[in-house]
Amino acid sequence: MSILAMMFVLLGALAVVALAWGFRVAHLREGLARLIRGRKMTARISSMAELIDGGNHIPVVLTLERSQIFYESSALHARLEIATLDEVEYDSEQGTGKNILRLRAHSQSLEFVLDLFAAREWAALLPPHRFGEAESLTPSGSLPAQLARGRVW
Repeated sequence: MSILAMMFVLLGALAVVALAWGFRVAHLREGLARLIRGRKMTARISSMAELIDGGNHIPVVLTLERSQIFYESSALHARLEIATLDEVEYDSEQGTGKNILRLRAHSQSLEFVLDLFAAREWAALLPPHRFGEAESLTPSGSLPAQLARGRVW
């Protein structure tokens, strides 16, 4: 087989891999969009996020309802009761530009990567809170002070 024929075979194989990867990503996004549509009627906010699990970033739909937070994907369906949360924290990693939502409940910590717009909406509806503070986790409808001043975090 000539070198030219081997190059065409290699390029063809790379094209098939690229198409398969693109189809997988599109299929994953469609599945997440379907989950968002399914919770739209009861959700206060629902957005795409990434669950940080060690070194893995798992695409999920993060949904805030009146008394629960759901995080779901095609292979994962989990929830947290808002009443059991010890801490809600928002962080912006300046080096990467990622916005992190940390939820702590009963010595368990969950971290989600949100885009800037979604992070602002989440902070408005589920304000930062630490266990023992006088504030309640029940959203008051007012923006947290750092958002009201125009800063993200």
